[in-house]
Amino acid sequence: MNLESEESLITELWQEHLAAPFPKGFRGKDVNGVDFVVLDATIAGCVDTFIDRGTLSLYQSAMLGLSYQDVSYIVPILNEDGAAYFWRLQRLAELVLKAVARKTQPAA
Repeated sequence: MNLESEESLITELWQEHLAAPFPKGFRGKDVNGVDFVVLDATIAGCVDTFIDRGTLSLYQSAMLGLSYQDVSYIVPILNEDGAAYFWRLQRLAELVLKAVARKTQPAA
């Protein structure tokens, strides 16, 4: 998948995410210290910034990487509604991290 099609997929998934309600029963909850609202907000903020600016700062990339690790851990143990919602965030984080890496790697 090239960078242009990845960015198109990011935009499409982002629109789906914006239209999706936060899953019932997840607000104010956490799994092993991973707060669902904070995880959602962190990934969403980084995705929104990437879409707006086309890149992320080093700090934002690090925060997104840590959040990707957390969301990858929790998705398999969630109920159907939660898994669908957080899987989309997981996929968005993965795609944005890959896009940022490709944009920032030095030319060969």
